[in-house]
Amino acid sequence: MSPLGLPPDDLTRFPSLDVDRRRSLYRIHRSDLGPWWFSGDGSGRFDLRDGRGSCYLAVTAIGAFIEVFRVATLIPEAEVEARSLSSLVPPMRARLADCTISAARKFGITGAIHTQPDYTVPQSWAEAFAVAGFGGIRYRLSHDPAQRELGVVLFGAAGEQSLPVRRTEPVPASVIETARHRFGLIVAPTPG
Repeated sequence: MSPLGLPPDDLTRFPSLDVDRRRSLYRIHRSDLGPWWFSGDGSGRFDLRDGRGSCYLAVTAIGAFIEVFRVATLIPEAEVEARSLSSLVPPMRARLADCTISAARKFGITGAIHTQPDYTVPQSWAEAFAVAGFGGIRYRLSHDPAQRELGVVLFGAAGEQSLPVRRTEPVPASVIETARHRFGLIVAPTPG
């Protein structure tokens, strides 16, 4: 049994946080694809369904890195070189359900919403938040053992969207170095 139960019927007083267009959010994505992808196939923790989707972003560039390169500690350089880091502008002001603060507990949120491997219940929460009028969710990134890095999922139409981008660039060396220093993730040169 999951330590995270199903959402209650009434989420109108659930803790929230507004994210606006002054805030940058980050996403690492394949360079041949755009950064605004809203997953609606059930493969993501907070995926919506029925033509709706969820775009997974991080509050910091290092948060985006650890969520993409999450399987091994030794990362082939070619995998990093095939990707870009985008700094994104939220398309509109959005009220996020804030699952990162203690007050969320009285609604039934536990730390499992950030980490449990079965996404069925977190997806139920995402649906309930969308129905309650939230534009997304703020959560803790599961691949940060310290649970300090935060993520934001925004709700929208499923698939690729053409939305504001502040900047897209190769993954900076400073992000790779921070990943090595903080998380022990090493980018290894591609054998030549």
